[in-house]
Amino acid sequence: MSSSFEQPIYDGAAALRDAIAKDDPAVLAPMIIGAALYEEDFDVVYPACVRLSSHGDEIVRGNAVLGFGHLARLFGRLGDEGPEIVRRSLEDSSSYVRGQGHAAASDLEHFLGLQIRQRKE
Repeated sequence: MSSSFEQPIYDGAAALRDAIAKDDPAVLAPMIIGAALYEEDFDVVYPACVRLSSHGDEIVRGNAVLGFGHLARLFGRLGDEGPEIVRRSLEDSSSYVRGQGHAAASDLEHFLGLQIRQRKE
């Protein structure tokens, strides 16, 4: 995995559906971030994030979880299962997914006013 940032490319809903059907992690990992940032139709990108949040590839899974944070910021909402998916990601076996989950949790807490992480006393 590269440590340099690359702007995610997003070529629209049809390309996202095609990438999901082909299930190539190298394509899906950056595409789900691009979709969460650039797709104007919540009903296109949200189900894709839900679906990919259980993907076998940790990078795809983590990026889909991060997508929930972008959606919270850009659309000001999530579907019912989104917050629970983010909560579960905080206990994922992958440190990458857990890290993306913490980033998404921050966005859900800030932009939606949800309590995702346990407060430390």
